[in-house]
Amino acid sequence: MAEGAMRKAVLEFLRSTGVRIPDEKPVKTLLKLSLLTEAQLEVLLVELGSASLPRRLSFEEKAGIRGVSKGAYARTLRQAVENIKRSIYTILLLRYLGVLGENAASRILEASDLLGEGRIEESIKLISGVMPRDITS
Repeated sequence: MAEGAMRKAVLEFLRSTGVRIPDEKPVKTLLKLSLLTEAQLEVLLVELGSASLPRRLSFEEKAGIRGVSKGAYARTLRQAVENIKRSIYTILLLRYLGVLGENAASRILEASDLLGEGRIEESIKLISGVMPRDITS
């Protein structure tokens, strides 16, 4: 992520909950291309890790993992969720208007599955063909 890596405490927490962070290079690249900030990604990962625990962690505990206040944690989580929703609505809008081709959604999901399997180059190649025409020209 920016400046090398996620906070050490976050990585340790994720390891303790069994959340596996894949190869860091694609994560960095995808994060740069996404609408999420590094802080938002960390909060989402803390939420993912805490979901696997036998007891529910409080916002104070989750904020403590990141070393921020409860309010900052809650605000960052809210912003991350909003960015995710807006990204999904953007894809829906582009599909509705015909900017994305008929098979765009299935190819996006297939590319995601390939990423999950570690087949990064194949995923990038597949996703590069999602837009049927260059809408920027």
